[in-house]
Amino acid sequence: MPDHLATFTASRRLLFDLAYRMLGRVVEAEDVVQDTWLRWQKQDLAAVTSPKAWLVATATRLAIDRLRSARHTREEYYGVWLPEPLVESSAPSPVDSAALADSLTMAFMVLLERLSPDERAVFLLREVFDRDYAEIAGIVAKTESACRQIVSRARASLRGATPPPAAPDERAARIVRQFFTAVSTGQTGELLALLQADAVLYSDGGGRVRSAGRPIRSADRISRLFAGLRARFPDYARAEFDFRTINGRPGALMLNAGRLLNVYSLDLDGDRIRTIYLVRNPDKLRHLVGSAHA
Repeated sequence: MPDHLATFTASRRLLFDLAYRMLGRVVEAEDVVQDTWLRWQKQDLAAVTSPKAWLVATATRLAIDRLRSARHTREEYYGVWLPEPLVESSAPSPVDSAALADSLTMAFMVLLERLSPDERAVFLLREVFDRDYAEIAGIVAKTESACRQIVSRARASLRGATPPPAAPDERAARIVRQFFTAVSTGQTGELLALLQADAVLYSDGGGRVRSAGRPIRSADRISRLFAGLRARFPDYARAEFDFRTINGRPGALMLNAGRLLNVYSLDLDGDRIRTIYLVRNPDKLRHLVGSAHA
């Protein structure tokens, strides 16, 4: 058992990173990791040529199965679907690749929804996790040629998407704080000054809480929305914001009397905010309860 545990622990973060990008759900990704561990304990180590490859293959197949099972639910989902927010508790490792960091953003995760479960697995394994085609083909039970075609089609499908936003830095943190101060005070002029003219707001309430069913476009409409929310709902006037890195980008947890209400992740372009991702669905915030101000 110690050998099993040491080998599994060395790959645990990789397995979670893969499962989360496949599913967009934190708890489900953790379940995939746990299920992979349960299967790994039963393996004869002497019979496994590459433990890491075995673990990646098992986690990928489990994630594909879950994604297929959830397909109908996602297709019937009310309004905008956003992934469960992933709040970073520590700085990224210096060995993390740019592809791994960019693939964590809300923008990229939303784009992945265009792909089928198999396409998503093949694309992520190749483009993000740099697995070779022979290994990928064995995982998804397809030929190498078919996997290459999947990657090519996925690239074409995602081509033309907005380039990855800049990683968080001191300037970004300052802009984000100014934005949430303006949200709290309902100052339309301040909000307009911080938003790109063609900014977009995506709001995910999942039909559980009030949210916009479609993306809200333009700085004017977004600023008027937040000013109106502040005037109509006391929660916004009394809100506290816990600034965090959300899915690799600057953001915040919005709380009222210690209760988590919303999670924001922001994409910036220069000194302006170009995209706001707002997760309100309480089902997607359960894993964060108790984490504010931690």
